[in-house]
Amino acid sequence: MKHFVLAGAAVLALSGPALAGGMDNAVGHTVRVTAGEDSFDAWFHADGAYSDSRGLSGSWSYDEQLCVTVSTEEGPQTSCGPWNPDLSAGESWSTTGWSEDGSAITVQIVAS
Repeated sequence: MKHFVLAGAAVLALSGPALAGGMDNAVGHTVRVTAGEDSFDAWFHADGAYSDSRGLSGSWSYDEQLCVTVSTEEGPQTSCGPWNPDLSAGESWSTTGWSEDGSAITVQIVAS
């Protein structure tokens, strides 16, 4: 039994960096998302946890696109869209890939 617990701990320890993959540029930094006049800050943790300044929390995954699942009063909600793995701290980029109506958002990685 002790071996299973240690093996499980080793897998969890190794899964954090592997999970980050194309999100290495966001993990450990604040990600500011701006849509028009509205903005919020988001945090992506190496263990797959997600939280933001709107009070939402949940998880994230990255496999060709970023997917964020948050808990809401209506239940879990998942949103997926593009991510720029080449973005560095202090840089920003705009995309329409997260909206249904084609409106753009700006994503900025704020150095922490």
